[in-house]
Amino acid sequence: MTSLKSVTPSSTPLGQPVDPASSGEVKSSVPLKPKYVVGKPNILDRALFLERVEQILDTAIHTNDGPFARRLEDLVKEELDVQHCIALANATLALELLLQSLNKVGEVIVPSFTFVATAHSIVRSGLTPIFCDVDERGLIDCDHVERLINKSTACILPVNVYGNVCNVARLKTISQKCDIPVIYDSAHALGVKENGIRLGGFGAAEVFSLHATKFISGFEGGLITTNSAELADKLRSARNFGFAGYDAVESIGTNAKLSEIHAAMALTNLEKLEQIIAHNRDLFDIYSSRLKPPLQLICPADSEQSNYQYVPVLCPPELRNHILSELFNKSIFARRYFYPGVHRMGAYQHLNLHLPRTESLSESVICLPTGSAISQADAALIAETINQAAG
Repeated sequence: MTSLKSVTPSSTPLGQPVDPASSGEVKSSVPLKPKYVVGKPNILDRALFLERVEQILDTAIHTNDGPFARRLEDLVKEELDVQHCIALANATLALELLLQSLNKVGEVIVPSFTFVATAHSIVRSGLTPIFCDVDERGLIDCDHVERLINKSTACILPVNVYGNVCNVARLKTISQKCDIPVIYDSAHALGVKENGIRLGGFGAAEVFSLHATKFISGFEGGLITTNSAELADKLRSARNFGFAGYDAVESIGTNAKLSEIHAAMALTNLEKLEQIIAHNRDLFDIYSSRLKPPLQLICPADSEQSNYQYVPVLCPPELRNHILSELFNKSIFARRYFYPGVHRMGAYQHLNLHLPRTESLSESVICLPTGSAISQADAALIAETINQAAG
């Protein structure tokens, strides 16, 4: 099966408001206990995790930068070859604290083809999201970024969606040319490599997610990686109410610390990183070999070594919701990641934006189940089911 080459933009006139439900509704309810699920948590070594839970209970150190949180940060630094890692309660708070720590005002250029938390974090940090279109793989359109930059631009926030990698070289050039920081939402991209280099050290900082739906789960959790000691110090203080020492609060902060139970789960899974990626890759290869036209996988570029934690498939928009209904009926909980595009959600719909590729992708993409809960036989069955539904 070939990778995606192009996406036909929507025909909606530029600037015209778009009905978020224009592609129709899924005509089947989500199964109450689906057998195959997108984002089912990976739990590879239950015994080791429970052993660590006992250690947490025995030591009575449950939070406040405990030993498992520090071990997690150290392992992330080693795996991603970065100087600093800050573990936090979740990736949304990580984005918020990172944006606030930049001490910027104004606008943040961000793709609309992302989970809504990316945009919410900008607003909650007192900044204004400026939504940008994407390329055919759902990654930020650098040409559009350059057209959107103005004197109010404070930051650029690309998203490494599905674990595919933005054009980091061009974004670095834009950042240096315009003196605008770039920070990455890499929630999907832990363990991914670009030209042999692990993500984590690109831009001013990167944010990763440890949410239960991510392939490295900490139940909840987030990570910020950076090579800036000054930024890391700000973030460590900000996640702990602004403390800079014993009884010394020198800045505004909040409680965004990662608890020991969450850190232990994330650490236990991260230690199996290569095993999880290998399993995901095998499943991706099965989908790639078995899915038939008009279905098309969005594949990693040749320069990327993916973590394969998402299996995004393009299908004709007029068939997409029918296919989802058929999958739901077979207890396969696939997802429309991301629908309908953040700029068309209620909180942002007043902007009346038209982003052609974002809208085309949002009306075409289905993400299929993968991860440790899915076997190779399961993947083959799901591929056959979606082929039949696509007719």
